[in-house]
Parts: sequence; structure tokens; C-alpha cells
Amino acid sequence: MGERLLSNDDGLKTFYNYDESNDTTIIRYEQDVEGILNANKHDQNHADRKMGDGLVHVARVPTAIQLEWYVNLGVRMWDKNHRGKVNRLLDSPEYKYLKRLPIMLGNY
Repeated sequence: MGERLLSNDDGLKTFYNYDESNDTTIIRYEQDVEGILNANKHDQNHADRKMGDGLVHVARVPTAIQLEWYVNLGVRMWDKNHRGKVNRLLDSPEYKYLKRLPIMLGNY
């Protein structure tokens, strides 16, 4: 049996496959994040350095990356108790283009 698409919600595709030889079910996720990353890079290059008081939209993190963080690192982006872990990831060179502003978040 070949891989089949289960869903395509908000650009996150979920695929199902079953490996009979190992009696294993495989769920795979895929998302094209290029548009989000390009928008973030644009925003970083055109950011107003005067943010003022109040809330600031700091990052756009694709669903696939949120899922990767949760599965591989145990980091729940939506959990306020994980804010320091999320900030550390966003400040890392690997994930710098998830931020909309060229700032360091700190508070790890």
C-alpha cells in the first residue's frame, strides 16, 4: 500500500503509510514554508526599529515547525510555560527567519 494524503489543513499536509514488513504505521507531515519565510525576511529588512509600548507581532512560525519543536524537542509554542524555550529557538541562527523583527528575544 502506498502513501496517501489524509488532510491538507492550512497548508499542512498529513500523509499516511503502512509498512507491512514491520507492521508499522507511518504518519508524515509536509508544509511549504517558503512564502512565510520570505515574508519574514521582507519584514526584517523593512522593520521599524521604534516598536513603542504594547504588543508586537514578533514571529510567524509555520505549523510544520511548531510540530517539529513539539515532537523532537518537547517544546509547545502555545504554552506560556515554554516561552523561554521558544525564545531561545527563535533567537538561534537556525530559526532566525521565523522572526519578523531583527531583535533578540532573550528571557531564557
